[in-house]
Amino acid sequence: MRLTHDAPRHHCRPSIDVLHESTALAYPPRVLIIDDSAPYRSALAAALAEAGYEVDTAVCGVEGLRAAASHRPALMIVDGVMPDMDGVTLIRRVRLDPALRTTPCVLLTGSDSTDAELRALDAGADAFVRKESDLDVVIARVAAVLRAAPEERASEAAESSKPRRLLAVDDDRGYLEVLADALGALGYDVVLALSGAEAIDVLAREDIDCILLDRSMPGLSGLETCRRIKAAPVVRDIPLVMLTGTTGRDSTIEALDAGADDFLIKTAELSVLTARIHAQLRRKQFEDEHRRVRERLLRSEMAAAEERAAREAAEARAAFAEEVASAARELEAANRELESFSYSVSHDLRAPLRTITAFTQAIAEDLDDKLDEQSRDHLRRVLGATSRMSDLIDALLELARIHRQPIARRRVDVSAIAVSILEELHRRDPARHVTVTVAPGLAATGDERLVRILLDNLLGNAWKFTAKRPHAHLTVGRGAPAAGVASFFVRDDGIGFEMARAERLFAAFQRLHTATEYQGTGIGLATVRRIAERHGGRVWAEASPEQGATFYFTLAAQ
Repeated sequence: MRLTHDAPRHHCRPSIDVLHESTALAYPPRVLIIDDSAPYRSALAAALAEAGYEVDTAVCGVEGLRAAASHRPALMIVDGVMPDMDGVTLIRRVRLDPALRTTPCVLLTGSDSTDAELRALDAGADAFVRKESDLDVVIARVAAVLRAAPEERASEAAESSKPRRLLAVDDDRGYLEVLADALGALGYDVVLALSGAEAIDVLAREDIDCILLDRSMPGLSGLETCRRIKAAPVVRDIPLVMLTGTTGRDSTIEALDAGADDFLIKTAELSVLTARIHAQLRRKQFEDEHRRVRERLLRSEMAAAEERAAREAAEARAAFAEEVASAARELEAANRELESFSYSVSHDLRAPLRTITAFTQAIAEDLDDKLDEQSRDHLRRVLGATSRMSDLIDALLELARIHRQPIARRRVDVSAIAVSILEELHRRDPARHVTVTVAPGLAATGDERLVRILLDNLLGNAWKFTAKRPHAHLTVGRGAPAAGVASFFVRDDGIGFEMARAERLFAAFQRLHTATEYQGTGIGLATVRRIAERHGGRVWAEASPEQGATFYFTLAAQ
């Protein structure tokens, strides 16, 4: 017996290491054999004793349950068939007993049936051994079960076997001391508090298994103390029995409404009080065990769900990657087939085109003095059309070759290539007044021949679409990095275009202006895009009508 204000003590649950030390000191383990066969029981007991175990025996199920309750064995060996109850029933009863439910059980049977083993394990048996097995096999199985017993089971067993701690709260010191002596004699560890405030202080410091609380106390009453305890999440689940010196329906209802789990008259016999305490402790133990089971089940379900989700995600990723690879292969094959077709068609068109051109020129030469001006104009139109068609075929063949030939990457002087192209444009059209600016030191990593074709198309377009400007300006420079990659630009102050139509520029045969206004094949910018993409880069444009245009491109590897 102790009063908290006289001898405060902080209580801690035993650690796993302490439990292990206690278990080690308790060895040799005690084994209980429950079997109605005297010869087998005696032989097994002798073999276990020789192996270093302490052995208790029982001849039937009822006697075995009594022995288990008295001796608390480390393990029970249960015969499957006995006169008063079968082994499965006995194990079920063990698992329903709070004091014994963590005890490992090995079931003995003479049956070879798989159903018998399933029934045993379903009932809660930890192992299943046939009686025909050698005794050394039985002993080895016993050792394995004891060795494999989870730490949690050991912890729960230690928890159930240690003295239960009761907090008794009453302003009558004499009553508390009598109550503490009586309950202490029954094996309870009793902590005393003389007021509700002291009780709340104890609960903040120590682990308590059950609270006995006087209903009527000065200051903080028992009812108010109960309400405060039940409102605190940390201690609200501790069983609380309200004690009172008055009887009556209203007192009982008040106590239960305040949150008490039970209600008892102070004058009740000690056996009634201990029975109520035991019932509340048993209920709390069942709730804790069920909570642990639910938590384990939830953790198991969550782990299974996470594993299932990860597996499904991996399968989905794998399926998507088969699908993507397949689609890529199909697309690549289709592109190769289309390019091969375009190349073949373009190549095959050359022969009839040359025939048309040759015969048209022959007619013009042979009948020159016999043709009127209109006929001569017709022949000039035919020759002009064949020339444009020849240019178109050359462009298509070039576009096909760009995709087919491998990329030979090296350091490319973009500035030097741009200057060379602009000088050639000026030689072709020396009457134009064009101011050009090429930033020095522009360099990239790529295929020099393809980079030249790209710049030739961009600068050729800039030269062409500034033709109506009396004094045009062209600039080649370095743009802002795009996605971490250096970019280049070609800018002009020509006719420009609407940005809503910008995407059309990079598709083959898409034109924003008629061929009569500005000549061209309609493939130049499609070629530019193909070259940029083959280098791992891209091309885009910014423009306004009559305000010029700027074409940007990247080649990725800089």
